[in-house]
Amino acid sequence: MTRPRKRPAARRPTKPDALPVIPVEPPASAPGEAGPPRRPTRARLQTLFLRRLEVSGSVADAAARTGITPRSVQRWRRVNAVFAGRYEEVLSQRLEILEDLAMRRALGADRRPVFHRGKQIAWVERHNDAMLMRLLARFDRLRERHAPRVADEVDEFALLDAASEWARHQPTPHQDES
Repeated sequence: MTRPRKRPAARRPTKPDALPVIPVEPPASAPGEAGPPRRPTRARLQTLFLRRLEVSGSVADAAARTGITPRSVQRWRRVNAVFAGRYEEVLSQRLEILEDLAMRRALGADRRPVFHRGKQIAWVERHNDAMLMRLLARFDRLRERHAPRVADEVDEFALLDAASEWARHQPTPHQDES
């Protein structure tokens, strides 16, 4: 008859802080922020990058948080038309947000208290005129960019002159018969 072997007792370290602390749950990410992709395929990395770009507005920051280089983003934009379209959509949304914030700052007043001998006696409102002038200049540039250019407009008289010159050099049907 064989006896079961006794296993030697596991040695425990004498210092309790010698073992690494392993958290029971992984740290929770911020709400709305997607974690790293399950398997880092190109499509998943692109989607994660676009989400982070939408939040931060910075290509370098979004790329760093995704774990890619900004050069990869440039390559994806050049190669993949769908990604380039989504990238432009995200940037246009960010631009709209920034324009709204700038407009709010330009039109809003900064209220500051006025003190005399330690007592508040009034409020002074200061408007950001410099910001308003910058916004107006930007909107003027946008309007000029989207306005039809004089050189691009069709000159009807030039078209008529070109057509008459062309017709002058074409043989007419009754000239061929004689």
